[in-house]
Amino acid sequence: MTIKAIVFNAQDNTAVALMDLEKGTVLDLPVGGQTKHVTLIEPIAYQHKFAVEPIKKGQQVLKYGQAIGEATRDIEAGEHVHIHNMVGLRLKAASIT
Repeated sequence: MTIKAIVFNAQDNTAVALMDLEKGTVLDLPVGGQTKHVTLIEPIAYQHKFAVEPIKKGQQVLKYGQAIGEATRDIEAGEHVHIHNMVGLRLKAASIT
């Protein structure tokens, strides 16, 4: 069995693709003793993040069990998570100072 994506921490609302993944790919991701079922709604490139559950605008984006950014709009499960729909915490902090 090929592992196509990984969720690093049970608290995460994102996963990372371990290979290029096509739109429509169905993933069963082990998360904290459970399985999250995600269908990709767009292609996800190798090493890019995608949402494993809906993320609301203003909600923290979690990876490695840590907040890495904030959603700038609602993000659907299976959607690519990147600079077009989130702002990283370092960039947000820099714009405040």
